[in-house]
Amino acid sequence: MTSRSELQAPPEIFYDDVEARKYTSSLRMVGIQAKLSERKRTLELLALPDDGIPRLLLDIGKLLFHLILLIYVEGS
Repeated sequence: MTSRSELQAPPEIFYDDVEARKYTSSLRMVGIQAKLSERKRTLELLALPDDGIPRLLLDIGKLLFHLILLIYVEGS
């Protein structure tokens, strides 16, 4: 069997409480999230124009992940 979670089961099945806790407490994943949220890299990924106009950015990545987990747990 493969070790890639996305091939094992849909997220709502694979990420039960135990797997979600492993994911959110993994030092490797925390490090990856920190690197992805660095300002320069984020701006590169968004491809925003460098025109001096200030913009606001809302990062809903973790919020969305926790909301999906809450809906899954509450729905069980």
